[in-house]
Amino acid sequence: MIKIFVYILIGTCLITLESSMLSFLPIEFFKPDLGIPLIIYATLFLGPQGGLIISLLIGLTQEILSNSPHGAILFTKISIFLITTFLKNKIYIDSRYSFSYVCSGFVVLESFLFLILSLLARGEASNIINVMFYTIPNAIFTGFFSIFIFSLVEYLNVKYLNEE
Repeated sequence: MIKIFVYILIGTCLITLESSMLSFLPIEFFKPDLGIPLIIYATLFLGPQGGLIISLLIGLTQEILSNSPHGAILFTKISIFLITTFLKNKIYIDSRYSFSYVCSGFVVLESFLFLILSLLARGEASNIINVMFYTIPNAIFTGFFSIFIFSLVEYLNVKYLNEE
């Protein structure tokens, strides 16, 4: 339970940093999703209970701090959790680099889920080109930052959070 609390604290700090600091950068494609690595890590290494708690809280935090349609981000975060849970035995994480590849792939998947949800809920297709244009750069930057997030979480697990 201590690990879940620490991951939630890290996730809340990262989401706040993502929503506040990165929004002031003039580069539009430099917007990594810093919640996805923690959702994937918690789901794969803590189990479904920890992954669900973290995905709910990270999704709610991003929902509060963004101006997206109501429930869209929470829906995509829960979907990422469910897909990760179903693919748990198929995803093999042996290093921070393979974790980075998985996180990048899930960012692309999240963008497609968001587009499908927007199209089905509002019937709106005006923003599709914009989202598709920024999907790959966002996935690349999320993958890059997930290397550091994985290293930080592994360091905290070994140094402070190991349960013996």
